[in-house]
Amino acid sequence: MELKKSKSLKIFLSVALFIVFSGIGFFAGKMGVSASSGMSKLSLLTLVLLFIPIFFIVIAIHEAGHASAGVWVKFEFKTYIVGPLMWEKDTKRWHFKWNKNINTAGGLVICVPVGTENLTKRFSIYAAGGPIASLLFTIITYGLYSLIPIQNNVGILRNILFIMAVLSLIIFISTAIPMRANGFSSDGARVMHLLNGGDTARFELLILKLITNASAGVRPKEINTRELNEAFILAQKIKAPFKVYLHSFFHQSEFDKGNIDKAEQHLMDYINEIESIPKGIRNIVWIDAAFFFAFAKKNLEQATIYWNKFEPAALIPKAQILATQAAINILKNENQLALTNIEAADKEISNMLDKGLGIALKEKLQNLKISASKLV
Repeated sequence: MELKKSKSLKIFLSVALFIVFSGIGFFAGKMGVSASSGMSKLSLLTLVLLFIPIFFIVIAIHEAGHASAGVWVKFEFKTYIVGPLMWEKDTKRWHFKWNKNINTAGGLVICVPVGTENLTKRFSIYAAGGPIASLLFTIITYGLYSLIPIQNNVGILRNILFIMAVLSLIIFISTAIPMRANGFSSDGARVMHLLNGGDTARFELLILKLITNASAGVRPKEINTRELNEAFILAQKIKAPFKVYLHSFFHQSEFDKGNIDKAEQHLMDYINEIESIPKGIRNIVWIDAAFFFAFAKKNLEQATIYWNKFEPAALIPKAQILATQAAINILKNENQLALTNIEAADKEISNMLDKGLGIALKEKLQNLKISASKLV
């Protein structure tokens, strides 16, 4: 019965989103055609060239909403990413660098909770900050667009404001509507789950802590095992789609601790449930398995089987791919090639979204480098 309800809700939301976005598209297109009819070709070309910067500005506002809400509830603001731009905070100050990770190009903010009091309420405010900022920006930009008179000398400015308003509205709707995709929740779904209380709220809170801490640099062996076990039990109880991904957290935690047998057991549980992972992101499992069997088990045959199943994808950090290649190179006695891949992997670690896993991988790369250097 629950499964039927879930499917019905997904169908309803999909239809509702299609109708809403179709309506926005029709309205925006109609107004856009009307507004552009009196514009010169140069003005139209200018708008086309400015579209991507405008889009990133709209994303920046959304992410700034999350950041502001996070600071307001006394979270530590650690990372701010918009397109190719990234700012990260260390223990003392902020640093700028270019974002080379395509997975975060759509915008990302990382705020780490300080203290444990009222975490559910604080996380819900943090999650709501982005959609609220997008809605406010929609109102402001559309209001300014409506107030500016139609004149040739301000035509481009009016249209920029209109485009901003439409894009911001789309982002607001797509993030505010409660929905899940591949086991991950929208901002609206997170707020709803957190405020509803009970097992679902507790599970959502535990997952947010896991992901946030990993992104902030908590390495796998430092994960709170009690909370990880609690999350797994709750996932089974509420039949959460995210449950399958918890096998990865268990695997990486034991792998980082050096408990190879336990790490292998969790990895096999992960592989055995791979059918519940969308095809587009199953490569995460194959790369984890290929690296584990090459690095920890020194099993070239098994590592090669999983490596052959793996297909490079934007979702997979280059550091993990290169590290796996290096581990396999060593087993094949291709030690010079291994050193080249190790060096390349080390340079890519800073681009990993999971900073904690990156710390653990850097340590493993040092071990690989020692092994390869001895054999050159």
